[in-house]
This record gives sequence, C-alpha cells and structure tokens, in this order.
Amino acid sequence: MKTASICMALALLAACNSQPAETKEQAGRPQATDPKTNPATACYRYANQGDTVTLNLIHVNDDVTTGTLMYRLKEKDANTGTLQGSVKGDLFVGNYTFTSEGTLSTRQVAFKKTGNAFIEGYGESIEENGAMKFKNIDSLNFGSSIILEKVACN
Repeated sequence: MKTASICMALALLAACNSQPAETKEQAGRPQATDPKTNPATACYRYANQGDTVTLNLIHVNDDVTTGTLMYRLKEKDANTGTLQGSVKGDLFVGNYTFTSEGTLSTRQVAFKKTGNAFIEGYGESIEENGAMKFKNIDSLNFGSSIILEKVACN
C-alpha cells in the first residue's frame, strides 16, 4: 500500500511539471519566430541544359543580407561561395567570396528581383583592393537569359 501511494504521488508530481499539451487550435499553426535567431531565408535556382545556378539569401536585418551562391556551368569551372550585402528595393548588391580552381576571389554581384525570380546584373567592372566591383551600379544590364526562380529551401 505504501509503494502504491508513493507511485501515485510521483505520477502526480510528474504531471504537474510536464508541458501543457498542444490544443487543436495550436496544431498546424505557425509559431512566432524571433528574426535574430531564425532569419528569413529565400532560395532561387536556375537549371537548364546542364547549367545550374543557385542563390540562397538569408535576411539578417534591414542592412545585412547574407547567403550562398553556386555556379555550375557546363564547360566552365564551378565555383561556390558566400555572399554578404544588402537589399534595397528590388536590388540585392553584395560581395561574393568564392573558390574556383583552388583560388579564393571576391567580386561584387547584383541581382534584381522580378516577381518571384532574380536576374543577375552584368556591367563594366574594375579592380579595387584585390576585388572586382562594378564601375557603376546604375548602369548594370539585367537582360540575362539566366533567371533564378524561387524554390523551396533544402
């Protein structure tokens, strides 16, 4: 009898310390997230005839967006690296630090958002402090046939 009373007391104590069960109303509802610990991520991809480009952007705050960028273009060396820049309106401009053929390089990149896609901008570049950057951001050409469509992030 004494053993049964002890077991019952322990069971009641355990029940009092457990987390409340999820209600039907809470099930399936997205939970609030703190942007400092769970920033918004958006992923984009182009794939056509053996060419693949992927762009993953992580919005950290109003001034900083980071991510990764990977180019795998047939008959060219693949390169993969990290991005750090910012989004102003529909334009992401950042520095792409990547490795290609064992060499670490940095170049400025720009992507213009159109609908649910990004198009890379091209223009005249100059070398500054060992990195390539656009001579004039305002004169970039966004007429590329490589359109990175929004995809689910892995």
